[in-house]
Amino acid sequence: MSVVAATVPAMTDNSFWTCPPETVVRSANSDEYTLTLLDPPQPESTAELPPHDRVRARAFAEAFPTVDAVLEELPPMPASEALYAETLSDLDLITIGCWGHVTRISDPALATYDAGMTPVLHEATALHKRHPGALIVGSAAPDFGETHTEDVICLPDGPALSASGFPAYETPWHVDGDPHTILDALGIDPADLTDEDREDLSLDEEPHLTNWGMLGGLVLDHCGRRLRSGLEMSVFRVRHTEGYTSLMEEMWMWTR
Repeated sequence: MSVVAATVPAMTDNSFWTCPPETVVRSANSDEYTLTLLDPPQPESTAELPPHDRVRARAFAEAFPTVDAVLEELPPMPASEALYAETLSDLDLITIGCWGHVTRISDPALATYDAGMTPVLHEATALHKRHPGALIVGSAAPDFGETHTEDVICLPDGPALSASGFPAYETPWHVDGDPHTILDALGIDPADLTDEDREDLSLDEEPHLTNWGMLGGLVLDHCGRRLRSGLEMSVFRVRHTEGYTSLMEEMWMWTR
């Protein structure tokens, strides 16, 4: 997946930043913080997704809880690319793809972290209440010098799993749910995976050794999130809520 720089001019009067929008921050790319919603019915994993729906993407952006307001819609970008953030202003950019039953948002607010914070779980839970029949997978992996990961899987009207911690350390880790229960519910047999994939997943190892992000990707691919070439996604400049903006500013400034 290629990464493109966010080169759109900064908005100076439409955010809650306390530092100048051009302030340099810890670099990040938009694949570090994503949440994907798959509405029913979920097709076979080989099904190709339809073109992007820009109208639905804007409505999703306006309703997303981390967003206070959508300020600008920018030209769409290929779904195979990721935005690269270098300044506070770049963190105002979110991407949303709406391809039939699949909706995928990348939002830096999902990577905000302080002790005990679980923004991916919080927003996935809120979405699950609005879309109880959907399958929802969220993941964030911001780098603080050490990477902190948060991964969430919510099945339609069924079990859920959440895991968060620092993969470089055995503790503390917070895990709620069983990955084997998730796979069983979806009819995914680990025996059908390659030896390499089973080794990389490490589902029966300690939490810091388990590849939770890979598990989420396996679930998404099994349930029909197969991005074909040529798909686009919307790019929006937003004003995040004051609370999320404050947390994002503290985190990205502290870790630069």
